[in-house]
Order: sequence, then C-alpha cells, then structure tokens
Amino acid sequence: MTPAERIQTTLRFAGDWPAWAGVGAALVLGGLGWVFYLRETRRHSGLQRFLLPTLRAVAIGMMALMLAGPVLHHRKIIGQLSHLFLFVDGSASMGLTDASMDAGRKLAILQRLGLLKEDAVKSELPKVGEALADAQALAERGKLSQGATAEEWKRLTTDFLAKAEAARDSLSKSEFDSARVDNFSKELTAPARELANREARQIDDRTRAIGDLQRLGEVATRWAIEVQETFQRKVKGAAASEGSSLKAALDKFDQMPRWRRLQSLLFEGEPDKLISLLAGKYDVHLLSLDGSEAKPLWQPARNNPSPPLSLPAPTAGFTNLSTGLKSGVGEQEKNLRGAVVLFSDGQHNDGDSPTELARVFAARGLPIFTVGFGSQVRPRDLAVIRADGPDAVFFEDRVRGEITLKDDMPVGAPFKLSVSDGERVLWERQLTTEGRNVRKVPFDFSIGDDVKEKLKAQRGEMQLSSLPLQFTVAVSQIEGDVQPANNEGSLRVRAVTQKRRILLLDGRPRWETRYLRNLFERDEQWEVNCVIAGSARGESGFVRGARAEQFPTESAQLQSYDLIVFGEVPRSVFKGDELQWIRDFVEKRGGAVVFIDGARGRLKEYADSPIGPIFPVEWKAAGTREGIAKVALTAALAPFTLAPDKAQNAEVWAGLPPPHWISGATPLPGAETLIEVEVGGKKMPGVVLRPFGAGKVLYQAFDESWRWRYEVADQHHVRYWNQIASWIAELPFAVRDKFVSLDAGAITYRPGDTADLRVRLRDGEGRPVTNATVDAVLYRDGQKTATIRLLADDNAGGLFRGKTAALEPGNYTVGIESAAIPSNELKARTEFKVEPRETGELVQLSVNEDLLRQMSAVSGGRYLREEQMPRLAELLAPMSQGRVIESDTVLWQSFWWFAPVVLLLTAEWIVRKRIGML
Repeated sequence: MTPAERIQTTLRFAGDWPAWAGVGAALVLGGLGWVFYLRETRRHSGLQRFLLPTLRAVAIGMMALMLAGPVLHHRKIIGQLSHLFLFVDGSASMGLTDASMDAGRKLAILQRLGLLKEDAVKSELPKVGEALADAQALAERGKLSQGATAEEWKRLTTDFLAKAEAARDSLSKSEFDSARVDNFSKELTAPARELANREARQIDDRTRAIGDLQRLGEVATRWAIEVQETFQRKVKGAAASEGSSLKAALDKFDQMPRWRRLQSLLFEGEPDKLISLLAGKYDVHLLSLDGSEAKPLWQPARNNPSPPLSLPAPTAGFTNLSTGLKSGVGEQEKNLRGAVVLFSDGQHNDGDSPTELARVFAARGLPIFTVGFGSQVRPRDLAVIRADGPDAVFFEDRVRGEITLKDDMPVGAPFKLSVSDGERVLWERQLTTEGRNVRKVPFDFSIGDDVKEKLKAQRGEMQLSSLPLQFTVAVSQIEGDVQPANNEGSLRVRAVTQKRRILLLDGRPRWETRYLRNLFERDEQWEVNCVIAGSARGESGFVRGARAEQFPTESAQLQSYDLIVFGEVPRSVFKGDELQWIRDFVEKRGGAVVFIDGARGRLKEYADSPIGPIFPVEWKAAGTREGIAKVALTAALAPFTLAPDKAQNAEVWAGLPPPHWISGATPLPGAETLIEVEVGGKKMPGVVLRPFGAGKVLYQAFDESWRWRYEVADQHHVRYWNQIASWIAELPFAVRDKFVSLDAGAITYRPGDTADLRVRLRDGEGRPVTNATVDAVLYRDGQKTATIRLLADDNAGGLFRGKTAALEPGNYTVGIESAAIPSNELKARTEFKVEPRETGELVQLSVNEDLLRQMSAVSGGRYLREEQMPRLAELLAPMSQGRVIESDTVLWQSFWWFAPVVLLLTAEWIVRKRIGML
C-alpha cells in the first residue's frame, strides 16, 4: 500500500436476514445450546464443565449468524478525495407534481427514469430545447463576466456558439421548415458567431459584448418557447391514439412528485447509480435541507458504505437555501477542495439571499452546481399569497389593508375574494382573473359589530383592553386551478377595545396645547382630558372633579390615565398631595409624563417640589431666542422616524422649521438627549428622556413643534406626537380583573419563539402588591404545559415579568397563581397563538430557474435541469484528485468463516474424547 492509499474496513451484513435478526438468532440459539449442553457436563468439575458448552455455543452462534450474511467491506482511497456536499431540498414544494411541464422535458425525464423508450417519439426538438437551455445558462453567466480575462470571455462565447449551432443542427433535422431554420440562423447562430470572433479587450468593448450576449440569451429563450409549443402539439397528437404507451407514461409522470423523481435519478439506474458513481471519486456528504437545518442522510466515510434506498418525504413549511447550505458545509478551511450540489426547485422564501452565500462560497473555492426540479411553465393557479393589515386597530375603526394574490389563470374567469370570521363574511369582492401572476387588492371592512358580539360572550369579571381576531382570506374555486390548497390565507388583528387615556395640563391655551388636543381627539385610540388653568369663570386654577376638563380629585382617578402631558402650569395651581400623586403615577404606577417647557419658565418652579426629582434636566442657564438654526435627530429610535429611509429621515429633521425659543436646560446624569437644537453654532438639548421608577419622563425644551405643520399640514407633526405617545406610555395590558392586569405580548408567535409575560398585581384598594410570589400558568390546546415563576420589577411597583420557553404550535391560554390574591378572585386570562409563518411555500408552483442559475453563475458552478442530472459526474470530474475502490470479503462463504467453525467442533470432539464422553 502506497502512502497515498488508505483502506477502511467495516463489517456489513448482506444476507436474507437483517443484522439485528441474525445477531439475535445467534445469541438465542447459542445460549440455548450452552444451557442444554451444560446439563451433560454437570458431572465434571473445573474448566471442563464450562469449556465444552462454550465451544458448542460459539459454533452454533457462528452458523446462525450466517443467515445475516456477514461481509467485510473494504474501501480503498487512492489520492486525496475532494469533498462533495449533496443537498436535497426537503421543503413541502418538492412534493408538488408538474403536469404543466413541457412535453419535451417530460419525455427526457421519463427516458432517464427508464419509463419510456428512447424512440417513443421521433423528433429532434427535445435536443433543440436542451441546447437552448444550456445557451440560456451561459448567457446568465455572461452577466458576471465583467472581470473575466480575455481567454475566459472567449471560452464563454465559444461555448454559447457551440450550443446555438447544436440547436440549429437539431432544428434542421426536425419538422421545422427550412425558412424557419434560416430565421434561427439569422437571429441566433450568426450573431453568436460574430460575438465569438469579436475582440473584447477594452472595458467598453466588453460592456457592449456582455449586453449583446444578454440579448442573444433572450432570443434563445424566445426560440425555446416556440420549439416547446411545437413539440407539445406533436406529443399530444401521438398520445391521443387508443392504448398509447406514451399517454400512460405521461400520466404516470403527472402523478410523480419532484422528490420521487430525484430519488429515482439519484439512487436507481444500471449499471451504476449516480450516488455510487459520485461516492467512488469524492468524499460525499448527503444532507437534507429541512427548513433552516441541514440534516445528514449519508456519508460513506463514516463506516456507512451503502447509500440509502430512499429519501425522506419533504415536509418543511418553508425553504431556506442560504442558512441550510451554510450550516451543512460548515466553516471549513478556505483551501478545502470540493463542490456543493443543490437539488431544489429554488423556492427560497426565508432567510438571507442565497446569491450572497454563493459569492462567499466562490471566495472559498466551493462552486455550487444546482439541479432544478419542476416545471418552468407556471401552471394554472389562483392563490392567496398574503394579507397585509394593521397589527392593532380600535374596534370602532375600520380594518384597511391589501391582499396579494397570485393570478396564473386565463384572463376573464370570475371568482370571489372574501374576508370572513367563521361563517360570517365581513368583506367580499367579485373579480375576474387577469393572468398577471401577482396582483394586489385593497380591502376595507368594519369589525365593530363582530367585536361587540365577542365581548358579550366574555366573562363579566374581566375587562379586555384588546381582543385577538383571526380572519380567513379566501378566493373561490375556479375550474382548472391545480392547487386548491393555497386558496386560503389568514389575517390576525388585535382589536383595541378600550381607549388609552391622556391628561393634558397647561396654565394657558398655548398653540402647542391646542394642536395636541385636536390631534388626540381625532384619534379613535385615545381619550383626551384637557385641563387648562383659569378656563372656568372666576377660577384661576384647575377645576376639579370627575368630568371632562376637570383635574382628578383622587389619586386613583389620576392612576387611570396612561400619559400626562404637562405644560406651563404655575406651581400655585396644585393643592395638597396632587404633585405627589403625579410622582406616584410615574414612579409606582409606571405611567409616563411629557413636560413641554415654555418661555415663561414655569417648569423651573417645580425643582424643589415633590415632582422635582422626576425631571430629566436642570436649569442652569436661561432660555434664548437668538441664533436658533435647526433641529437635528441624535438617536435612531422608531418614534422619531418621519421618513422610511435613514438618510431621508435625517434630511426631514434637518428641514423642519426651528423653534423661536429654547430653554437652557441641561440633561441630568442618566438622561439621554434624543433631539438637539443648533444655537449659534452650538448644540443644545431639545428633547431629553430619562426613566424614573417604573415609568418614563420626556422633556421637550420648546413649545413650537406645531410650526412643523408649515406647508405640510399633519404630515410630520401628527406622526411625531402619535409615535411619541404610543412609545412612551406603558403598553396596555390585554386583560385585567379587580386584582390582576395580564399581558402576553403579541397575539401571534412563531414556533421556537418565547412569549413575554407581564403581570401587575393590586390589592383590594388598588395599591400595588410588590412582595409576592407570582406564577404564570400556561395551557396549550386546553392542556397545562408549564408553570413559569415571574420576577418582580424592582423599578415598577406591582409589576412582574417572565418569559416562556420555546413555544410549540398551538392555541395558548395564560392564567395567574399567587398566594397574595385569593384563587377565586384570579379571573384574568389572556390568549395567543403559535403558528408557522406564512412563507408562500405552496404558492409559487414552478421552478425558480433564475435564482438557481444565479447561484451557480456567481459561485463558478453550473445549472442543470433535472433531465440533465446524469451530466453531474462529467462536470465534477475535473475536481477529483482521488478515487475509491470498494470490495467485499464474503465471510459466510469464505474459508475464514468455515475454518473457525470446524476448529471449534474439532476442539470440542477432542476434549470430549479425553474426558471419556464419547
């Protein structure tokens, strides 16, 4: 054996019985023989008593084991094997059939599978189609050849010309007339020859040549369609005859899913299976892409020389080609020699771009060879791709959004698109098909009556702040729709049933206050109580009471608000413990306060008051009106997003009209400046945030954000304040009873996610309960699945938080257990659902050849259609630096097995004779 050779020897079983049965029989029969024979030797003592039964038992066991056919398998590796990673797409779309595939491809695949004779349909057109498909792949590679050398470009254009000439030669032997063949030569072959002979050494010449190659690729595509349609008609005519074997074969193809065709092409065929051919020259790793995971199926180098007989049925609800390939290959060293082969329909619908991963693999020297399974012809199908709507909507408002449909049906067929809640149809529209592949349809419907009915059915002890609703989005069935399973989708919305409350306080009716009052009064999700000092005749301060435009008379009334907007209110307006109530509202209740300063400097008066510590700033300098230039955003937070793009957002903020006055406040330690105002070349804090206790406090150093309405009306001003209010105020709890407020975060989670649980406990008088043990009890589909200990939030009185473990699909209910509250008083329950993300796995039914071609072209590999799969061995051959020679030593038929049995029996006979047992 030379140093370049390595031999691996493993024990296999190739008999009529499986290994477990043979080994089991050997142990049982050998054991019975030992026990039975031990009875004959009981008169003897010492070694002789046990030696004879042991010799007989071993001989019997070896003879029984022959039924399993023990074989020594030798795997000799000569040279250095290249790694070959074979990835099989295990997503649900690989279970689709392809009745819409063109007849030429069907026949080629049937012939590869051995289900149809080579001469079943005499025509050269399938060869034309195959040559044009190769030409299309070369044109795709041409897009990436800007940096190629002159020799590489010459080779590419020469290969394209060869495919075009091969297509012309086959076309001239087909049923096409000579005039059409001449047109083919003029449109494709002649320009391809000119391009192949053209010198393209300069960048401009190369750019023009690449453009010309792309145009020739489009010509090849157009001719491929014409050839396909012509051959389709020929096959239909041949299959129409009575008892046609061609028709039977085509019918069988139409029922065969993609993964079974892959299984046959990979594991079947004589004299050698493709998987065996590849394993003879490479270190093969066969893996299945199951969602985002790459699951190992077979690797002969790991003492497993026999390839599997079948593939696992595809079940994954989504396709992630990037993550699966990356994890399956692993972080090998960059100089690792090898290649990746992907068998897929290319329906990537989750994760990062596979094309970008292909670039990474190219840098590591790992080309990707893709084999596309499925029809390139879109079958007739009408499907709901997705429904986009608001996450939450006030129940008296309307749900508005957009439904995305896939419309691959003939033009003019009528159908209905509807949104329903159970049997109740909430919205419906009569439409006709347009054959546009993807189309969008807006929807708009009311949920008020639907929510009111559901609220009546709820338990009276609970108050719901929101109600999860799930609607069914569906298209009606149309004749000829090949995939009715994708005719439905879902839309989940949180219906907000109680308005959030804002208390707006000011010492006078400033413009800022007026606009804020009007803004929130127009918003259905907010209830505004605006209290202005001196608004009542004969009253210089606040009017107090429980009605609108009155300041609360009790602390409990104040705690019912979610947000306080505090303007320039003179300190003298407040009485008794009212300022302490506001501090408790922030510190203990977890409420939010927005202070809006003004030129009269009223907020300075509260520095030594009960609310002094909650301010995020201190006033060391006076305000100014001079040199104010512009407003600038300093924190990239969602509430300050006024434009979708980051650069556009910064531009919008820079263009906002600056205020005419700004306070000289300085942020305190722990505070964060979110907006700055440029004054005389220096930057001063404009908006400052600081958490305090359980709540948050925002300070705005000017009262002229209403000026942002100049020439754009509500565009920026309304968005700014709506986002600020929704962000800074504590998220409402989904449900509450007298003692417990409970929330489980989102109304829909994905498998593997964790739910955020929040609970606030209060005693019978509404005071927070802080020193308690609180458990959340989780039920899935009515069965108790977990008890989760919640931890107290030290900065939020009575607030407890926790997370669930990774969630499995199902309908969940969350309840609370705590010794601090009587169990019969714990009424609050909230719900959420865990379901897979809608990826549209069964929406796009045709193969995504564009993506697979790009992955191959970018990485330096090749794209093949499934009927071209046997060419893999030829294309991969240049990468092989070694080979594998496999051989077997059939033990159960060999001297090496027979001789020990004879020796054991002989030894037994000799011993028996010596001790007088013969």
